[in-house]
Amino acid sequence: MRKSLKRALMESYDSSAFTYDCLYGEEQEAKHLRGIDMMPSVEDATVLDAGCGSGLLVEKLADMAKLIVGLDFSKAMLKIAKDRLGRRNVELVRGDVEQLPFRENTFDRIFMFTVLQNTPNPSEALKEAQRVLKKDGYLAVSFLKKSFTKTSAEQLLDFCGFEKMRYSGKGVTDHIYVCFKKSFYSTSL
Repeated sequence: MRKSLKRALMESYDSSAFTYDCLYGEEQEAKHLRGIDMMPSVEDATVLDAGCGSGLLVEKLADMAKLIVGLDFSKAMLKIAKDRLGRRNVELVRGDVEQLPFRENTFDRIFMFTVLQNTPNPSEALKEAQRVLKKDGYLAVSFLKKSFTKTSAEQLLDFCGFEKMRYSGKGVTDHIYVCFKKSFYSTSL
């Protein structure tokens, strides 16, 4: 069931890739700018955009970060991102947010926007983000308000080992959080 749901979702994104930015670009822009503003500096950081789509956020972060990795499971979206981005410090990877193809403790910052409502198991995606995030790293994540209440989003973050640092939900379609790993701050005090 999960594989057929993922396949259907991938096919949906592949077929809508060339119109996605026209349909949702402004909405995504608002979330991206809010997330960047809330996130501690990405300067000189290794950053993952998990669910990068057409690369809109990757493009914004590329001038600031040491390395930005965009991950998506849609070939068509990655093709658009590749055409948009030609920078040396950008890598694009095809993969699944529920099974990230990276080693533990790889990234200083992770952005995960407009992803969790489209995954069969959002907790698996967040646990994977927890795994690949460095112990002193930060996660910026969005939860579509139609799919998650503020309480359910915070419970999911807590369950997956994240501590909320900042929250914003005004004027955007999503709850947006910046979090850190609980284990880092609880053991370093």
